[in-house]
Amino acid sequence: MLLFLIQFFIFASSFAHFVIAALPDAATAGNIATLMFSMALTFNGVFQPPAALPGFWIFMYRVSPLTYLVNGMVATGLAGKAIECSPTEVSVFPPPAGQTCGQYLAAYLQTAPGTLRNPMSTTSCEYCSLSNTDQLLASDNIFYTQRWRNFGIVFAYIGFNIAAAVLLYYFFRVRKVNIGGLFSGMSGIFRKKGDSKTGDKEPPVERKAENPSVI
Repeated sequence: MLLFLIQFFIFASSFAHFVIAALPDAATAGNIATLMFSMALTFNGVFQPPAALPGFWIFMYRVSPLTYLVNGMVATGLAGKAIECSPTEVSVFPPPAGQTCGQYLAAYLQTAPGTLRNPMSTTSCEYCSLSNTDQLLASDNIFYTQRWRNFGIVFAYIGFNIAAAVLLYYFFRVRKVNIGGLFSGMSGIFRKKGDSKTGDKEPPVERKAENPSVI
């Protein structure tokens, strides 16, 4: 968990440098960084599970760096813990006559692990569909076995942030590339090509003699 927390601060710092490298001022960079971070946080698979995300938003879930960071932190902190269901989450039903709850649900518990509170009862069975946090995390596509994989993937994002920040700083601060001038130059090229295709030519300029002869 400590490694994930340190990694988060490194990612946040490199992400901030990446965003501000090509922008004119800190206020603009702060607004854009806040928007991008909010998008990454919204589609990390915790607020809304991946199974409920349609179409394009699945793409956002997969490319969000916080998907892997949050998954690794949640799996490290919550995996392998026992779940105690509240009374409203417990299903209560009677077993068949002559059977205990444990006998009645023995085969079912092998395919759908849960918590049977009173296996020896013959009157009412109290069953909860969850027994540990691994089952709950799996519904959000979070697995304890993938924590080191997620740790490495986030470092790939950090490397991208650093490389992008250096390149953007070079082009926009050192060479001072003018985006507006670049697009205006391209429009001029396209305009000249269009003129040559249509065959438009400037009308010849009529020249007058400096000393016209008098008849």
